[in-house]
Amino acid sequence: MLRATSIIVAALNLALSGITHAQSDSRLLEEILVTAQKRQQQAIDVPIAISTFSQRDIINTGALNLQDIGAYIVGFDAGGESFTQQGYQIRGISSPNISTGGDPSVATFYDDAYLPRAATTVAFADIERVEVLRGPQGTLFGRNAAAGVVNMIPNAPSDTFEGFARLRAGNYNFMRLEGMVNIPVGDTFSLRANALVNQRDGISENVEPAEFDAAEKGNWAGRLAMRWVPSETTTLQLAVDVDRFDQAPSMALGVSPYSLNTSPFSGRYANDVINGEETRDMWGITGKWFQDLNAQWTMTAIANYRDFETTNRQDEDGTADATRYFDTNNVEDSDIAYGEWRFNYNTDRINAVMGATYSHENTYQQTEANALADSIARLVTQDFNAGFGFNMDHIWKPDDYAIALSAVGIPVTSGEISESGDFWYEFISGALGEPMLFGPSFAGEVWSESIINEGEFENYGFYADVEYALNERLSLTAGLRYSEDTKEFSWLIPPTTFSDLRPGVSNQIFTDASGEYAGAATSPTIAKDSWSKTTGRLVATFRLSEQLIAYGSASTGYKAGGFDSLAIKTSEEPLQPENSEQYELGLKGDLFNQKLQIQLALFDLSVDGRQRSVETRPPGQDNAIPTVINVDSSVQGVELNLSWSITEYLLFTALTTYREEENKSGEFYDAKGELTRFDSSADTAGNYTLTLNWRPKLAAGNLLVRGEYIYAENTRDADDANYNPDFESISGYTDDSRLVNGRIAWSHPKDRWEFALWGRNITDEDRLSGISQTTVAVFGTPIIRILDPRTWGIEAIYRF
Repeated sequence: MLRATSIIVAALNLALSGITHAQSDSRLLEEILVTAQKRQQQAIDVPIAISTFSQRDIINTGALNLQDIGAYIVGFDAGGESFTQQGYQIRGISSPNISTGGDPSVATFYDDAYLPRAATTVAFADIERVEVLRGPQGTLFGRNAAAGVVNMIPNAPSDTFEGFARLRAGNYNFMRLEGMVNIPVGDTFSLRANALVNQRDGISENVEPAEFDAAEKGNWAGRLAMRWVPSETTTLQLAVDVDRFDQAPSMALGVSPYSLNTSPFSGRYANDVINGEETRDMWGITGKWFQDLNAQWTMTAIANYRDFETTNRQDEDGTADATRYFDTNNVEDSDIAYGEWRFNYNTDRINAVMGATYSHENTYQQTEANALADSIARLVTQDFNAGFGFNMDHIWKPDDYAIALSAVGIPVTSGEISESGDFWYEFISGALGEPMLFGPSFAGEVWSESIINEGEFENYGFYADVEYALNERLSLTAGLRYSEDTKEFSWLIPPTTFSDLRPGVSNQIFTDASGEYAGAATSPTIAKDSWSKTTGRLVATFRLSEQLIAYGSASTGYKAGGFDSLAIKTSEEPLQPENSEQYELGLKGDLFNQKLQIQLALFDLSVDGRQRSVETRPPGQDNAIPTVINVDSSVQGVELNLSWSITEYLLFTALTTYREEENKSGEFYDAKGELTRFDSSADTAGNYTLTLNWRPKLAAGNLLVRGEYIYAENTRDADDANYNPDFESISGYTDDSRLVNGRIAWSHPKDRWEFALWGRNITDEDRLSGISQTTVAVFGTPIIRILDPRTWGIEAIYRF
């Protein structure tokens, strides 16, 4: 922690030297109101490590959703294989993003309602701000806030007529159109409607039959909100939102000898996935009731229902070789009902909130693994090679098969095998009693296996959180929540669809609870379990000046146990709950007559039973499958966020984090089938984001020149259970990431018009976003996902 300590000492010296009780008539740094503690407060007054991303930030960075803001929020990362399988990370703690039987470690809310895993990628359409709360938030936000909370807050209807139209366009035929209008209807009723359309061509050309290019994007979103104020003490609000994705599936750029080329940055690749796509149809409805009960008490009631359906059929081999064909599909049809009833009490000394939450979720998930008869025959070839000592490349190659038959005393030529069709395959199949041996007449036939999961989840919680001001400088906060989760989950593994064409064949990918290849399944395996936990927090806040506070806190969080949708064994041994505990010291506020804003946090976070997804291939399993294991994690670190108003027109911001992390787990098999474990220590030294905004006032309008430098140190090393030294030759695998972005904008003096030029990754750096080794062991075909190359374009906004 020497490096972290030096950062803290330097920041404290800077902060304490600038403490002042003077107040300025005008703030050079933005005042931000937040609801992180479920009451409206200035962000600098909240004793939580919190970052905000405003509507202006969304415009300046071009962010569309949470995936786009990780570099601007210290300690937060939005990764994931796809939009429908997001995995958010706070302070190094992430969680599985595939199984519907589990939950995320970072709780996500939209319009004050909880969002399940596949529903979290909400487009930033008319968003007021995004709040990211780092560290356990189990007291106020309850379920699945073991590592933190992301809260997306859309704009509410107002009593002012206003609106805007926005166009953002660029290379790769990128175009984003957005519009909003807010209409007061009489003195007590208002309507607010917005819509957004976003589309872009791919960044790498797919030269094979699949009808998409890598990273093609297409989605649209809309929201209609209504507000009625029947009296001075009552406000009612109703909103309906829709959000649809229909785009290319998760990227699969092959880098094996069997792919089109071995460089993921060549601009050309080959996928032959059948009906590849990623889609999500989602809609939700939210009702709110705000009631002033008297001068001290207010009441808020929230009711939400959300429904969504997803598909994600993606290539897993990165080739157009039918004998190595493998794809997966994740189909989900789920809904959730969420409600909260909250009371706030506020006096000169006491600021309290208490309430109850309830949610009921129904899930349906079908995980598909699809191959061709051609690629299944390659697996059969490998089994024959291992069993008889053959050296065949593929059993359908007449030369290979002829040599193998001759070796066992059946002299036959390759020509005779070619001319006889399936005869020699059926002959040997019958002699061995093995239906898995079949001939080339089945070429191109689809072999599909699936696991079907259904779940019903119920959660409720009761909480209270009280802040008491001992005097003008010192206040204490204490909170408690009781949470209880009940989950019922089922697994059904039907026989492969190929058994309709070839009776007697057995599943090769998904297995039943005994670990044997599954045959016909007529009834599901059902499991049910419950978990409960009391979480809480204690906080002491000391006001060093009018604009600066220091705080110390202890907090706990909880995520319920669950089930792995791909592992029936969890019906008998469910995933253990995650229990998090954190101690934090923080300093935040304004210094030097409000010219410098600082947020500094030092934390010690431990997560027992962290649920982590790994690609694993135990003995008897041909392909690696994502599997959830429990890992004990410990993270110590420091986070620093500075905003410095150098002059009236020049603003510099910097954020960085340093963490030291330890992980320990039991033994498990990795993607290569080798026994391993998490038993490692690592750090994330060196990650930082620097931003410079120059905003001179012009006689003919306002100018903004913005530059960003985003640096992320590569931490892939041998201590990572998913690390593969074979990829070290791939550009970006062990390289640090350096991203340069820029924007130049002119706006009308009254901010009615705004025009801009923008660029991202201006230096055109090669950057990787992920690697999948699902098919490495059997086909030798890893796949790579990359981030965007240089992109650039224009933007125009009209406000009225």
